[in-house]
Amino acid sequence: MFERVLNFFIDNYKINYILFFLLFAMGVYAYTQIPKEISPSIEPNSITIRGSYNGASVDTLNNMAVQEIEDEVKNIVGVDSVTFVVSPGRFAIILELKKDADKTDIISKTEDAISLIKVNLPSDMDDPIIRGVAHSRSIMHVSMLSDNVPRNKLKELSKKFKSKLLSIKDVSDVTIFGDSELFYEVLIDEKKVNAYNISLNEVLRVFSEVSYIFPLGEIENLKQQYYISTHNDKRQAKELENTILNINDQRIELKEIAKVSKKYEDASTLASMNGKNSITLAVSQNPKGDALKISKNIKKVISEMKVKDVSFDIRLDRSTVIKDRLNIVISNIMLGVILITVLTAILINIRIAFIIALGIPTSFVMGAIYFYFTGYSINVNSLIGVLIAIGIIVDDAIVVSENIQQYIEKGFSPREAAFLGTKEMAKPVTIASLTTLFSFIPLLMLSGRLGEIIQLIPIAFSALVIASLIESFIFLPIHASHTLSAKSRTLSWNRVNALYLRVLKQLVKYQKTFLLTFVIIVPALIYYGVQNSKFQMFQPFDSSSINITFKAKPTTTLEESLEIVQTLEKSILKDRDRFFAKHVSSTAGYRRSATGSAELYPYVGYIAIELQKVQTSNFVDKYITPYLTFYYDPTGRVRDKSSQEISQDLRAWLKEQNYKQKFKLSNLMVVENKMGHTKADIRIGVISEDYQKAIKAIRDIKEIFSKIDGIKYFGDNVKTGADEIKLKLNAYGEDLGITES
Repeated sequence: MFERVLNFFIDNYKINYILFFLLFAMGVYAYTQIPKEISPSIEPNSITIRGSYNGASVDTLNNMAVQEIEDEVKNIVGVDSVTFVVSPGRFAIILELKKDADKTDIISKTEDAISLIKVNLPSDMDDPIIRGVAHSRSIMHVSMLSDNVPRNKLKELSKKFKSKLLSIKDVSDVTIFGDSELFYEVLIDEKKVNAYNISLNEVLRVFSEVSYIFPLGEIENLKQQYYISTHNDKRQAKELENTILNINDQRIELKEIAKVSKKYEDASTLASMNGKNSITLAVSQNPKGDALKISKNIKKVISEMKVKDVSFDIRLDRSTVIKDRLNIVISNIMLGVILITVLTAILINIRIAFIIALGIPTSFVMGAIYFYFTGYSINVNSLIGVLIAIGIIVDDAIVVSENIQQYIEKGFSPREAAFLGTKEMAKPVTIASLTTLFSFIPLLMLSGRLGEIIQLIPIAFSALVIASLIESFIFLPIHASHTLSAKSRTLSWNRVNALYLRVLKQLVKYQKTFLLTFVIIVPALIYYGVQNSKFQMFQPFDSSSINITFKAKPTTTLEESLEIVQTLEKSILKDRDRFFAKHVSSTAGYRRSATGSAELYPYVGYIAIELQKVQTSNFVDKYITPYLTFYYDPTGRVRDKSSQEISQDLRAWLKEQNYKQKFKLSNLMVVENKMGHTKADIRIGVISEDYQKAIKAIRDIKEIFSKIDGIKYFGDNVKTGADEIKLKLNAYGEDLGITES
């Protein structure tokens, strides 16, 4: 069978070349369409149920909603365990699934379960949302700034901009930070109400009509329909305080019985950039989308958004980071191909070097086609697999083409030499490739998150090795028959072989001494290496941004949190050269903790420092990468420190400035971005029925951590809300006819 196929492709060389060029065209097209990422997308083996109930305390929400949902879903077939996090006004229930569970079926059963218990949930509570897909990824932040346009206008513009961004293919979500609405807080003094001899309910009824829009009728004509109404909306707190209420034939000014002030909602956020108020849009992409294409389309939309006196600043552009990561690996691959070709030309001959140089990209394009149809992305992990596979690809091509050359030198015609040389090497080359593939099988069998992260390395490696076999047995023979010649002989290795033979004879002559030395020295070196080596899952990489997060007292208002982040922003901008800060942007009312969890409270804040691009630091970065990559951008490369060094300097600077004590912060830390899906190196859970004991245990653990050398930062995801006062009627109150409602 193999001989017939080999003969067919050698005899029908026109079909062979047509197939060759067709594969190349398909491979190039496939490469342009494959998503490019830093790390592969991971489908979580869990389902999340999120819900909110504004104004509810932790205990109330737990008793009225969370326990009801948990009791209903924990017995669904396929659910391994159930955990939940409850914070004031919102909750998240995580269903961890069994390994072989059907996620789609479990999502459907979860929806049915929640529908059944919906009657038991509070009627005014938002419907719980079930999520079971891979998390969307942040692609970039776009800040809108203006010295002349008021914030309300910027809010309207941001909503229009959001609609345009969501129309871009593979943009999954756009979150607006800084578009918080102010509302009036009216504190009614019950003593003053009682002094006027009126009921509180009557005051509330009359006051609720103050800001209504009263419809009076409508006007119709052929072109347009209009509604007529009185707009009784008070815009200023003073105007609202001066409102006259007519209660029980008494005309009372609101300020006589209440105090009015403006306030932001607890779930609001305020954004700032480079020390100025701004509105920031965080754009997230579909995990299967191409980050480079999405970034390009977003920039195109921004260029079309020409608004007078409004500037659009792009920051935290992840496509830039992706390009830099891909540049490093791609340049190494290209350098490897060039070095292999040159060495083959010197050590064997230039014609075989040409065949090998043609065979390597052929294997690459076939691998790209495989990735395109299987839905995998091009990322650092998959390119590492390609880098490892280069050696195998080259071995296959060298062995087969060199064997064909030997048959040509023996006097066979190029066509016969191609057939005999390939046929003779088919079995050993195939067996060698398969044994190498089998050595990577254990990596595919790793379970859990680690297995999902690294599985693309053996997948990419296997795809390239199989592609190399196809290239060596289908395309290489026809290339060799048309390229190799008896005149172009291989380099003679007689002198090297003679030297090797002399060394081998000496080793055989003193074989006992050699074996004894080997048995002693090699185990000793292995033992020394194991004892002095350190385990590290992922090598620290240079990041393009550094984050500062803080948590203040629960009584801190959103405006006070904004003042804190802007103070930090302005201080960092004064030392921007020291920290190589390109942009400094922040959000009050939102942060990501050290564990990677999101927190949305008035008393938290998040400051992102976007760093300048790092300078070229070695020979490859200076002279190889700029010329052997597809995405290299030389502009703005001024940073001569790593992100880790800047983070360390930033921690020392924060201590010097004494901001933690100045603003009475319970938590202030510098958080570095980690590789791929790694959020925290170690996670510790505290379980207790008494939450006060749990909080005390967390404080004790943090105190111990602060004394351990080697820990860069640590934090917790404790969400502290306002204290709840519970009133319970005693027997006397019940006798008086008082009820808890």
